[in-house]
Amino acid sequence: MSRQIVAGRYAGALFALAKEQNLLEPVEKDLRSLADALAANPELGLILENRQIGSGKKFQLLSELFGKHFQELTLNFLGVVLEKRREAYLEEIVASFQREMDEFRGIMEAEIRTAVELPEESKKALAERLTKTTGKEVRLKYRVEPDLLAGAVLKIGDKVIDGSIATRLKNLQAELSG
Repeated sequence: MSRQIVAGRYAGALFALAKEQNLLEPVEKDLRSLADALAANPELGLILENRQIGSGKKFQLLSELFGKHFQELTLNFLGVVLEKRREAYLEEIVASFQREMDEFRGIMEAEIRTAVELPEESKKALAERLTKTTGKEVRLKYRVEPDLLAGAVLKIGDKVIDGSIATRLKNLQAELSG
């Protein structure tokens, strides 16, 4: 089973419980703190993924680090993740939970790749246009990729709109050689 599917199931279960207990935002905050701690301290991730360290010891470590700050639901969830030996999936679980939260809030994520940096007013206008078109708040990520030559590639949800010159040239070349 793929990592995304496993992470999605764990995140979905946590989301359902947090929603039922009216703890969505506190649990989201806990998971962000956990993700930040893992990013800032790679050693913590290595300890959690070490198969020679028992789940009880790992849970004790997480309880000492986060017990006073995390919701009981979050700690219990982490205990289950450790017990089931899914600690290597934590990063994906956090990302999947965040996607569920975004969907719950009506927020959609999109990515725009351009050959050159867009001016701030263009970024703002694009975000507003996408929000108006989709009817959802759009969180845009920007990435500069000089290989596109000119134009842009927009990915929103599972749709990709490729308006790059690089792709047009590739398509033209295929037509001419075909």
